[in-house]
Amino acid sequence: MLTIADVARPGDVYAAGPDLKDLRRLVRTNPQLDGKALGTAGLVDYLDADGHRKYGVVYYPPDYAKGTRYPTVFNVYEDFFNDTFDPVINVLTANGYVVVQPSVDFDVGYPGEAWVKGVTAAANRLIDLGVADSSKLGVHGTSYGGYATNLLITQTNRFRAAINISGKVDIISFYTDSPRLGVRNVHAAEKSQDRLGATLWQQPQKYVQHSAVMFADRITTPLLLLTGGQDSNVPADNTREMFYALRRLGKEVTWVNYVNGGHGAGNASEADYRDYVGRIVGWYDEHLKKSPKAAAADR
Repeated sequence: MLTIADVARPGDVYAAGPDLKDLRRLVRTNPQLDGKALGTAGLVDYLDADGHRKYGVVYYPPDYAKGTRYPTVFNVYEDFFNDTFDPVINVLTANGYVVVQPSVDFDVGYPGEAWVKGVTAAANRLIDLGVADSSKLGVHGTSYGGYATNLLITQTNRFRAAINISGKVDIISFYTDSPRLGVRNVHAAEKSQDRLGATLWQQPQKYVQHSAVMFADRITTPLLLLTGGQDSNVPADNTREMFYALRRLGKEVTWVNYVNGGHGAGNASEADYRDYVGRIVGWYDEHLKKSPKAAAADR
């Protein structure tokens, strides 16, 4: 058995022989989508700041018109290899956004540079292609992608809106204060996903440099923070540090903590999930579709 999905359809379960021929669909997961107009996706290539060729998956609105510039959202993590179905992306494209999943290069010891080198290069490419509106760029990510989002907006002011979903903002407290201490967090910071290449005591400056909260004063992008109160991977209290830092600095920030949610924030109930998706779309609508004057008047 295997699961097959595409950009506009969630995965269904199929059966096949050992040669993967004669596919038979066993489950039709979402027949209610059959009558819906959903978007398409394509691959775009670009050169990052170091001249390395990278690729990104671009999701287009259902009524996409070539030659029209769209508000464009970058969904960041590490590398994206396919154009599989993503419910939040499809809601965003249905609401008139282009969504891009860009790939980036990492150097051990300097992971924070990866996104500013790669995501901004992807943005440049979409602007050059006439797809993205340079004045209406947003960025978000979940978990490591939320961490990336916060680091990115300390280094550039190109994005008019950002969302951090269950992403740490302080790698020092993440390293030493978590229910998963000794199971994952130390190894992740030193050797695996975070790639700092040293312990906190060997290279303390790297832990400071990769804690976005230490550079909160540089952030000019309005930031939405979404957390789950039951998240044992990246505790909500870690992300909360950025909320209070930006509040103290007089920056625009909103924090929503879903008390029963886990890693990924609003995932404990249908009501939470609807609220979660609605807040993502609403944040981008406010900051990417309204004029700055109208958005300020609403606040």
